[in-house]
Amino acid sequence: MKKNISTIIVILALIGFLVATFFLQYEVLFLTRIASLIFTIVYLVIEVKQEYFSTRKPLFILFGVISILAIAVCIILDETSATDGFNARSFMLLVFIFIFLVISYNHLYNKNDAAK
Repeated sequence: MKKNISTIIVILALIGFLVATFFLQYEVLFLTRIASLIFTIVYLVIEVKQEYFSTRKPLFILFGVISILAIAVCIILDETSATDGFNARSFMLLVFIFIFLVISYNHLYNKNDAAK
């Protein structure tokens, strides 16, 4: 199976963006950015090891659910520790993560079904 270089480049750009946010506003959503960085690195590994994860669909789904729950908990912890009050817009991150998971799932498994 051929690796999709453009997807790997997009994930690397996302990792670069997340690292850059630590220098821009280091006090806002700190735990959430750390968790997002960890999960993005793991998704990069999933993209590189497509052969392994293409045969283990439940593992990818389980990891997706764990990442959404962990990000939600991190957002709640970050928002409760903030002094400026609760910001509901932070939960839009979960929508973007869910969209990323759906695209990754479709990319990983629909490509493999077409190759068979």
